[in-house]
Amino acid sequence: MDGRFLACYEEWLRIQGADLNELLQAVPTQNGNSDLSEGQLRQLVDKNMRHYEDYYELRRRLVRNDGPAFFSPSWCNSFENSVLWIGGCRPSMFIRLIYSLSSADLEAHLDSLVAGSSMVAAAVASASHGGGAGLVGLSSSQLAFVNDLHKATLKDEERITSQMATLQESVADRPLIPIVKERQQQRSRSGASSCGVNGDSGDQEVEAAMQEYAEAIASMVEEADRLRVETARRLLSEILTPKQAVELLATAKQLHLSVHEWGGQRDLKQGRCRGC
Repeated sequence: MDGRFLACYEEWLRIQGADLNELLQAVPTQNGNSDLSEGQLRQLVDKNMRHYEDYYELRRRLVRNDGPAFFSPSWCNSFENSVLWIGGCRPSMFIRLIYSLSSADLEAHLDSLVAGSSMVAAAVASASHGGGAGLVGLSSSQLAFVNDLHKATLKDEERITSQMATLQESVADRPLIPIVKERQQQRSRSGASSCGVNGDSGDQEVEAAMQEYAEAIASMVEEADRLRVETARRLLSEILTPKQAVELLATAKQLHLSVHEWGGQRDLKQGRCRGC
């Protein structure tokens, strides 16, 4: 099964690289022009979104076979694993990238935007200064939509994180704890050592309990994936113009591929080698 996961991820990296090359050719030049029309840019954005949706549909089928594997995937390097949230990137990272592409003034107001304070008006005014430039060229109305999406996404992330915490804590409850206590009593009666759980791994009751947990984990990954896809779809298709969406997609893919490369190099320096 690990081979199927690895093949899925490596194919996704290949698609990411091919899409990035196409996006970089379409990114507007410094004077704001692009060789592609707005309609062609929209088609390119839609193509990237389809690739994104196809990848997560394949993940959905795979995660049902082994949900826990997505929390520390062997097909990612250790640095990639350290920044995972429920088996992938945080959905709010897409929005954070928009802020990272913005002016220093808007970045200074990020906390105020998330909190929805009176500083929003000042940030919007800053974004609109100079004919609507700033924040990848977002207008004041677009900035308001981004702000609303950011707050809603953070709320959904917190909800899923809380559900995940409850699920993880359930390991200390039923159905595993009664099984552990029963095994301990059996060992005490037989005079066997209390250390280890030799033989338990093949026990049907244990397998059933762990499978129940694994299925719940898989459901959490699926829910997180839906939020990832929905956040990207709303940004790319509903809020950003085609030119803005192309710029955001190019930046996101550059970040992903660079972290994958740099993290792999770091693992090699640390003496870690995937597949060795």
